[in-house]
Amino acid sequence: MKNTLHRPLSARLSSGFSLVEMIGVLAIIAILAVVIVPKVFSTIASSRVTSAVGSTNSMKTAVTEFAGKYGTVPLTVAASRLDDLLITAGILDTRYLVKIGTQPGTTALVGATWSNATGAWVATGGVSQVTQSRIICLTSAPAAVPGAAGTNYMLDGTTALPAAARVVSAVIPGVPLNDARELSLKIDGDTMTQPIGSALADTVGKVAYVAPAAAGTTTVYLYLVHQ
Repeated sequence: MKNTLHRPLSARLSSGFSLVEMIGVLAIIAILAVVIVPKVFSTIASSRVTSAVGSTNSMKTAVTEFAGKYGTVPLTVAASRLDDLLITAGILDTRYLVKIGTQPGTTALVGATWSNATGAWVATGGVSQVTQSRIICLTSAPAAVPGAAGTNYMLDGTTALPAAARVVSAVIPGVPLNDARELSLKIDGDTMTQPIGSALADTVGKVAYVAPAAAGTTTVYLYLVHQ
């Protein structure tokens, strides 16, 4: 009877893995996939939210610079967007773009054209931008529920914005609820953010949104400035 225990190492390696060894390796790979893959996707999603916060802060700086130069910020309608105005004024290089929410198509929707030929900035033409991430300026409506249209925010959790103010907001449509909540956490903190698992509207702080639709997404409004 041959003693296989004392065969040369090269001979034993060349015989390959046993079925039990293969099953063990596959089991380890499966466990690692279950543990690591969700964390990778979570990290990617978190980095996109962080990038959106940075882009939004840049917009606030640009709007403040524009207001300092021209004295006031013009109101927008569905076809006009302030980020297009800031590009025309030479303050921005590109539109407000974020990696969360509804992404623009390969061909950008043409917004209204801004001009100050009469001494005041006026927008003409263009198509509706409501499906796109954008910067808007609307007249405040203190009775409005924050998050409904970007016309009101309760920055301290209880007090509405003053009547007749011009409110500048960043708008991000089609945001998954988890991303909307993380935006709120990063900007407003725990006290003004809905708890994990809540599908309710967020109506306090600088980040506001209505309860998500059936698809699990919502439009997020982020307060920038008001005057």
